[in-house]
Amino acid sequence: MGDGMEKVGLVLQGGGMRGIYTSGVLDFFMERQLFFSYVSAVSAGACNGAVYLARQKGLGRTTITKFIQERRFFHLGNLLRKQTLLGIDFIFDEILSKLAPFDYDRFHQSTEHFVVATTDCLTGESVYYSKSQCDDIFLAIRASCSLPFVSRQVKIGERFLLDGSIADPIPLKKSIEDGNERHVIVLTAPASTPSARFFWNVSRLYDSVYPRASGIRKALSRHLDTFYESLGVVEKLRAENRAFVISPTESCISSFERNHGRLQQFYERGYEDARACYPHLMDWLEQSERQKNVSTSSLRT
Repeated sequence: MGDGMEKVGLVLQGGGMRGIYTSGVLDFFMERQLFFSYVSAVSAGACNGAVYLARQKGLGRTTITKFIQERRFFHLGNLLRKQTLLGIDFIFDEILSKLAPFDYDRFHQSTEHFVVATTDCLTGESVYYSKSQCDDIFLAIRASCSLPFVSRQVKIGERFLLDGSIADPIPLKKSIEDGNERHVIVLTAPASTPSARFFWNVSRLYDSVYPRASGIRKALSRHLDTFYESLGVVEKLRAENRAFVISPTESCISSFERNHGRLQQFYERGYEDARACYPHLMDWLEQSERQKNVSTSSLRT
C-alpha cells in the first residue's frame, strides 16, 4: 500500500484467552505482508501486537495452546502462592525468553508506532506507553495484561498500573488522538465481553481489595458504561466508513478458556475471518488512498 496507510491505525482489543482470535487475524496479515504503521493495543491485544511487530507468525497461538495447561501459566494455585492467577512472570521470563523465544531484536527494529494502554490505579485513568518513548515497553505490556483482583499491580516510575481494558477497553480514541483518520479494529467478541460482566459482578469487592485506590474503584464501577461508549464510537466510525471492523459474529470462548480444542478453533476462526474479509479490506484501504489523492489534487488546483 502507499501513503494512505500512514493515517490508518490498527486497534487491538484484549479479552484474555479470546485474544487468540486476534492471533489468527494477525497471522493472516503477516502472511500477506500487511503491516500498519500505527498499532494501539490493550491487554491480550498488546501481546498480539508485539508478536505482529516482531513478524513471528504463529507465536501468539503457540504461547497459548502449547502452555495453557501448565500450572505456571494459568492456575488457581498461582493466586495463592504469587497473588496472581495468570503467570505473567512465567509467560515473559520463561516462555518468551526460553521455551518459545520472542524476537526482541526484530521487535525493536520495527518501524511501526506501537502504543499500549494501561490503567492508573490511583486516578483510574488510562496511561499510554509507546515503544519509541518507554524504557521498558514489555513492563507496560505486563501491566496492561494484569487483571484486577487476580494479578499484582505493576509499578512503572511512580505509577501503579493494572489492566488497560478497565479504563480503555478498545483503544480507538487514542488512535484518533494520535492523528489517524481511519482505523482497522479487531474485536474479540461480537457485542459484549465476559470481562465487562466480570467487573460488574464483583463490584462489591472494590473497597476491600483496593481501599486506598479510589481511582481504580471508580474505573471498575464505570467499566460497563466505558465499554459500551467505546462500542458506540466504533459503530459511528464504521457507519462513516472510517472504521473497518473484524470480529467474531457468533458466540465465542470465555476470557479464561483452557480447552485446547476450543482455543484452536477460535484461532482458526480469526484466521478465516481475516481471509474472508481481506478483499474488502484491501478495497477499503485503497479507497482511503484514492480519497487522499483526490483531496491533495483539489488543494493544488
